[in-house]
Amino acid sequence: MKYVLIDLSERRPRKLTVEMQLHADWAITLACGAQCPFVPTTVEDWEVPDPAGRSLEEVRAIRDGVEAHVKHLVAEKLDLIRSDRSAHQLRLERLLPDLVREFEAERTEEEIRTAADAALAEFQDAPVRSYVMTIANRKAREVLRASGQPAAA
Repeated sequence: MKYVLIDLSERRPRKLTVEMQLHADWAITLACGAQCPFVPTTVEDWEVPDPAGRSLEEVRAIRDGVEAHVKHLVAEKLDLIRSDRSAHQLRLERLLPDLVREFEAERTEEEIRTAADAALAEFQDAPVRSYVMTIANRKAREVLRASGQPAAA
């Protein structure tokens, strides 16, 4: 990877967490088939050999194959990824219980869902979603707290 100016010397593989899943719009797994953890969004498994124990030339070929997959994904599937509502639905399911508990005496469930849905929809095209849940939660609460205002943002 240093050959293509990417320094991975300080990087280590990480387990896929629920939080990572929540922020994923599309998941790419590398040759893990049914052994990968469940990810509640669209999952694409790329048949990529494990580079461990391989020669430098083999590893470079694997790296180049991953690059080709990524370029194809961006060129051919980006619009599909952006339109996939799986991650949005998961985020909505995570937001709703707390919002319902907090606002059920003041708002209907439909108003609460509409506010949460609208808050999340604002970030549909955001390239980085690491803070989407926090910001959407805040925005939905602001809308629901506004007196005399409809729940839709």
